[in-house]
Amino acid sequence: MIAILAAALCILICSGAALLSIKICAPALASVTSEKPELGSKLVISIILGEALAIYGLLIAFMIIGRLPDITTQDDAMLALVSAATMGITAIMASIGISYCGPAMMAAAVEKPDSFTTNILGLVLSEALAIYGLLISFMILG
Repeated sequence: MIAILAAALCILICSGAALLSIKICAPALASVTSEKPELGSKLVISIILGEALAIYGLLIAFMIIGRLPDITTQDDAMLALVSAATMGITAIMASIGISYCGPAMMAAAVEKPDSFTTNILGLVLSEALAIYGLLISFMILG
């Protein structure tokens, strides 16, 4: 039961993290593209990286569900829960970073489009937090 709960919590927390970053970045993208539509294809990266957080949670939830027949002890179930918590918490942290960096990157791109390459670093490094959680979750689940 703990492992099933872990899978559910993982996807719910990661989807919530994705929702937060998309909720904050999408209106900023809409504002920018109404002023400079040519920037839309570049700046949509903040929305894509936000959605990736839900995909990471889905991957870990699938791994937990796929291992259910092998999870026979409480220790195994707790490992699944720790894996889900690791993924969920790092997704929340990444979402906060994306939510701050995404709109700032978009605003800067409107003023100076050449600044995109430099300003995307904060966004990409924020996403990296979730990738670290994904890798550690994979290792925990074995």
